[in-house]
Amino acid sequence: MGGGGTRVEYRSPEIPKDDSFEKYLQYQQQRESIAEQRAAQEKAERAAEEQARKAAGLAGFSGLRSGIESQLRQGLISYTDATGQLRDYAARYDLTPPESDIASLTEIYTKELLPGRRATGVEAAYEELLGRSATEEEKSKALERFNQGYYSTVQDLKDSLVKGSEYQDKFNQSYLDNYYDTMFGKQTLTAEGKKTGQRTFNFDANLLPSYAEATKARAGVVTPDFKSQFMGTPAEIEEQLQNVRDTRKYLYSAGLTNLQGEIDKETQKLKNEGSREIARITKEGDIYGQLVGAFSFS
Repeated sequence: MGGGGTRVEYRSPEIPKDDSFEKYLQYQQQRESIAEQRAAQEKAERAAEEQARKAAGLAGFSGLRSGIESQLRQGLISYTDATGQLRDYAARYDLTPPESDIASLTEIYTKELLPGRRATGVEAAYEELLGRSATEEEKSKALERFNQGYYSTVQDLKDSLVKGSEYQDKFNQSYLDNYYDTMFGKQTLTAEGKKTGQRTFNFDANLLPSYAEATKARAGVVTPDFKSQFMGTPAEIEEQLQNVRDTRKYLYSAGLTNLQGEIDKETQKLKNEGSREIARITKEGDIYGQLVGAFSFS
């Protein structure tokens, strides 16, 4: 054999490289990138929608304000409702608080509308409560009190009028007055229109019972001659009515007493006649007995 032998080399088999984790990271990065893009797109869409919503709200605000001003001038809504609608609309669309627009509404209400409405309210209050128109002095005084804040609403003015002497003199002062008006009629008035506290009550004397002539003579009592009208205070009228009640009761009692007297007299008459008849029969019986005894049958 020659000088050298064959050299044999042993090599390890090649192992494939594991890049699965690297691929997984790439996948995750792709997903995150897609998610970020989608989130950015959605955010942009929401921002666009929000911007469009605000733009639509802003575009409609002018028309809303005009409509509210029109309704306020026509008296269809109150000043409070008008300002509330503007604020609610602005809050709904995230608009800048409409303070300048509200200030404009306030000026319209206080300078254009409120003075006329107060003047109308003053006229209506006097006509409704006192039945007359307010004088120029009364109008001026009422409007001055509105401007000074003493009256806040027309109802405040009405409450003040109800407490006044004119209303108290013209209308009832209490529940008791209403009751007396129902029972005895309205109060009489002086020439100046003041209430006197007196009333006129109509009465029909024919409704009372009357004496029969014979009863009247025996009773010896003269009943009052009641007039067809009672005039006085409620207490005086009530006293007169009590006299009527007492008289009615007396007349009925007198009639019943007279009837009972007649019955008793007739009963006694019958008793007396019966007693005399019994005495006569008894006497005749005694005579017949004596006659029979005079004869002897032995």
